[in-house]
Amino acid sequence: VKQLSLEIAQYFGDTEAANQFFTTLRDKTAPVDKRRKALQTLSAQQRPELIKELPGLLNDPALRTDAIHAIASFDDENVGKQLMAMYPKLNEKDKDAAIQTLSSRPKYGWILAQAIKNKAVEKRDIPAGTARQLRRVVGSGFVEIWGPIDQLPSNEIAYKKYRAILTPAALDKADLKKGHTLFTRTCGSCHKIYGEGGTIGPDLTGSNRSKVDYLLFNVLEPSGEIQDDYKLVVITTRDGRTYSGNIASENERQVTMRIVGQEAAVINKSNIQSREVMPISMMPTGLFENLTNQEVIDIVGFLSKSK
Repeated sequence: VKQLSLEIAQYFGDTEAANQFFTTLRDKTAPVDKRRKALQTLSAQQRPELIKELPGLLNDPALRTDAIHAIASFDDENVGKQLMAMYPKLNEKDKDAAIQTLSSRPKYGWILAQAIKNKAVEKRDIPAGTARQLRRVVGSGFVEIWGPIDQLPSNEIAYKKYRAILTPAALDKADLKKGHTLFTRTCGSCHKIYGEGGTIGPDLTGSNRSKVDYLLFNVLEPSGEIQDDYKLVVITTRDGRTYSGNIASENERQVTMRIVGQEAAVINKSNIQSREVMPISMMPTGLFENLTNQEVIDIVGFLSKSK
């Protein structure tokens, strides 16, 4: 009850409650779950005093992932540059979190775009959906660095290319273990298979995935057949943060969004500057474009043959 009262007080901006959360956050002997909760609460409330704490928290393994996500709550170029400087040393999970944070705001997006230009970040580390968001938050300057985002080979050419690659003989030799790893990296943040993965997109366990043409249709034409629940929704808040995802729930005051690779985001409607429902799927085009031919064989082999 005491903890709940503290969180309610913090929600309404109680300075004393905030100070208690800061005390917990700074106490390295406190339980990690309480420190994480303190960080998440202070971040959600965008307490400006938190900014100066973030560089130190990036060096705390127990709180690093939460600190990376917390940076997205602020529009601070210096802390964005510090995160970018740490990127090469991060593990895969934290690299994914860093990419999400650095694509959330124009200042951060430009830092990430320059890192891509200078090859400090490989293009293959950037999911196709994130590239689409970076084009929105950075503007035309990002396209000059990345190249065309939606202009992919025609479907006829793409189908011909991948059918030639994905022969029965090639799929019989697919490395299913590598395919599983590729699925986790490329698809698993949104799709679940056999109980493993995300819930933003449809569960693939029972889908008709043994047929190569079924898989190709869904990868090459993700917006070919799209249910309303899976249309891309883009919300920009008054302080300049962009969220891309789909709507999990909504009431008169708040919108809860599912976002790739993150916990659901609760956004107050009074803070929303713009909200767009796009006529396209959350699943971006070009998922195979940054994979080698062998990687395409391995991931399709995993999807079509795993049971």
